[in-house]
Amino acid sequence: MRIDRLVGAATVATAVSLVVAAPGFTRPQTTNAPAILTVKVTITDHSVTVKPRSAVRGTNCIFVLTNRSKKMQRWVLGSIKRGKGKKIGFASTLKPDQQKTIVMFLDYRGSLPYTSSSAGTRTVKGSFRIR
Repeated sequence: MRIDRLVGAATVATAVSLVVAAPGFTRPQTTNAPAILTVKVTITDHSVTVKPRSAVRGTNCIFVLTNRSKKMQRWVLGSIKRGKGKKIGFASTLKPDQQKTIVMFLDYRGSLPYTSSSAGTRTVKGSFRIR
């Protein structure tokens, strides 16, 4: 009878320890990876096409820049100045029929203006929204 009580007590103690430790097994040990979004930017002599035109904050954005014009184009997104209180952004110069890929983490919420310009043509302006 005494052995039955010891076995029963050991079984209960094991079950209680598993119940107490169970919440530790269900917690994730890592955070979710940020989303990855490809944004295609096509630049011509007279227009700029950005698809999609917005993204969610916290996304790793891959900007695929393609110059379909006959002139060298400079494309600027956001602010290229660095420092305290400055917005994010970059600038890139593309030769005719050149393609570049730029990766940027979107840690800003709001609208980022973009411009596309080349020598002798008008500047095309627009905005990319980060929600």
